Amino acid sequence: MALASATGKPCHNPPIVKKICLSVGDRSEERTVESWFADAKPIDSLEPEIAFRLWDQFHPAPEHQPEPLDLPEFPRASRLLARTSEVTAHEAELAAYYGRVAALARQHALKIHQVRQYFWMDLRLDNEEADVHLSFPWYDTVSSMDHFLAAVAGNDQGMLHDDQDQGWAVEAWAFDGTLYIRQSNPDSDDEPGQSVVLPRADLQARIAPLRERTAKLMAYLAKELGPDVWLGGEVQSAGPFDQR
Repeated sequence: MALASATGKPCHNPPIVKKICLSVGDRSEERTVESWFADAKPIDSLEPEIAFRLWDQFHPAPEHQPEPLDLPEFPRASRLLARTSEVTAHEAELAAYYGRVAALARQHALKIHQVRQYFWMDLRLDNEEADVHLSFPWYDTVSSMDHFLAAVAGNDQGMLHDDQDQGWAVEAWAFDGTLYIRQSNPDSDDEPGQSVVLPRADLQARIAPLRERTAKLMAYLAKELGPDVWLGGEVQSAGPFDQR
C-alpha cells in the first residue's frame, strides 16, 4: 500500500519501511520515520474503552482505619472497574456510589484534592483475540484521555500523539489510512513494549460512540454531583464537597 504525501500524492514505499515520501512544492523528498514500524503487529482493530475506577474502601487518613464503601451492583466484567458501556442505563447507581464517596469526604472534612483518586478513570485499547492490550496509566481524567482520542479521530497525518511519563510512553502515527501505535517503557531497554498497525478508519468508528457515550455520562454525573472532577475541572462552590 502506498503512503500519502503531504499534498495527497501517493508515495511508492510500503508503510512499514523506514522512509516516507513527502512533496514539498514541486519536489519530492524522503524522510526517515520510526524504525519500530517494521516490527508493528498487524491487527484488524482495537476496542477503545473508558472505565471508572471503583474502590470498596474509603481511606480518610493514614492514622484512620479504612471504612467500607459499597460498590454499585450493576453487572460488569471487573469488580473494581465500571466501563462506560456497562454504566449505560445504570447512571443513577454510579452517581449514588460517588455520592457515598462525597459523603465520607464531608464526614472527614476532606477537600476534593485529597480524595481525587476516587474519581480516577482508565483508558484502554484492547484486542483480545490478538492479545494486544494498550494502557494509559498516567491518563486518569477524561480531558487527558481525549487528547489522544481526538488526535486519532481527526484527519492529521504523520505523528498524531507523543507522550511519556515515569516508566511509560505512547506514540501514534498515521499514513494514508494506516495507524501505528506503540506503547513502551522509555526507562528500560529490556522491555520491548507493544507496537501495532491497523486501519485507522476502524478505530475512528469505535472512538466516535465512546466519546459520545462518555460525554453523556460526564454531563449526568456533573448534574447529579456538582463538581466536574472527572474532567479535571475545579470544584463548584455548591457541590457535594462544599463544607457549608
